[in-house]
Amino acid sequence: MRAFGGATGNRLAQTSTLFLLTFATFGCSTGGGTTASLTVPPPPSNSLSFAPIATISSGGTRPGSVALADFNGDGKMDIAVSNFTSNTISVFLNKGDGTFQAPIVSPVQIIALGLGPIAVGDFNQDGKPDLVVGTIAGLQADIVLLGNGDGTFHQLAPIPNSFGFFHARVGDLNGDGHLDLVTGDNGNISVFLGHGDGTFSAGTFLPTASFPSSYLGIVVGDFNGDNKLDIVACDTFSGPFGTLVFYAGKGDGTFQSPTAVPLISSFPGSLASGDFNGDSKRDLLIGFPGEAFVALGNGDGTFQLRLSSLIPVSGSNSFLTSNALYVQAADLNQDGKLDALVADYDGGTLTLVLNGALGKLPPDAGIYQFTLKPGLSDIAVGDLNNDGLPDIVVSNALTNEISIALSQKP
Repeated sequence: MRAFGGATGNRLAQTSTLFLLTFATFGCSTGGGTTASLTVPPPPSNSLSFAPIATISSGGTRPGSVALADFNGDGKMDIAVSNFTSNTISVFLNKGDGTFQAPIVSPVQIIALGLGPIAVGDFNQDGKPDLVVGTIAGLQADIVLLGNGDGTFHQLAPIPNSFGFFHARVGDLNGDGHLDLVTGDNGNISVFLGHGDGTFSAGTFLPTASFPSSYLGIVVGDFNGDNKLDIVACDTFSGPFGTLVFYAGKGDGTFQSPTAVPLISSFPGSLASGDFNGDSKRDLLIGFPGEAFVALGNGDGTFQLRLSSLIPVSGSNSFLTSNALYVQAADLNQDGKLDALVADYDGGTLTLVLNGALGKLPPDAGIYQFTLKPGLSDIAVGDLNNDGLPDIVVSNALTNEISIALSQKP
């Protein structure tokens, strides 16, 4: 189980250094003597550069989940953060240059402390981003917060037959044009079909394929190539190494019986997905305590579970706890290939690995590491300053802050 704590942090410093090799080319001219010329090629188009990391208060205590969307309709990407022990959502409206206004803090009315993860989507189809918020699993229901279009929300009645979640994904599971919800919690994978007005049908529990069914990581996508959304989840505390569970979607919001396979490391707690090797088959990025790796998809809902694409995490001490690394997949350098991001809760390291460096070790030029502070709890990626490059937001549950890394052209 992921731990939470409290402390106060200051501005974070980027400690990684990118070393670029510059090659000089000398030439000779004839007839008028010999001259030397120096040609310096531009940096590789696929390299990365970042502005100094900025850190701001989360507007609450023990921030966890982060979501990016244009919450006030001005064409700029904003940030939403759920604050675990203050039961609030903080929205940071973007000034347009990657800096943000003071947070708009919205309380969420639940019966006890314990506001959990968030997922973003336009659930009532009014063109304004909404949120669904999890609570302490097993004690309270999930909540839909409909966006007012100004960074504030109005809260709907709890979703029927919901009991909190560890993680949620949004997608149209039955092809009716309305966003649906898949949640992973302590005991079940649940499916809630959206009505298009911000409300959802009562949750349907999918059959379990492992024990104890503690689904801390979950992804939705077409993993078997039939153009229907499937579900992949990791049962964190199952067996000695955890279990990967696959649900093939039927295209109508229901799913086939699950299949389960053991993983090769203990306590998987975070999942991301995408095509990492360009074969048009969806792969997985799996985070464990102290390590993460890419599991290539076979295109039929099965995966190559080996450590060939290990993500290095320098200085991590997460293997001493059950706090898994948080993972995210994005094309960071805009070369058309999916890259990996890993946040280490215990070690406080944010690691970025470009596609060509998967499976390699530092100091490979495609691996970037930022030493932040322990407590990193989620990652979100989006263009925050409208320069066409993806930027990174990381929350920190121990320092009550979020950190923002703006990409720059090399």
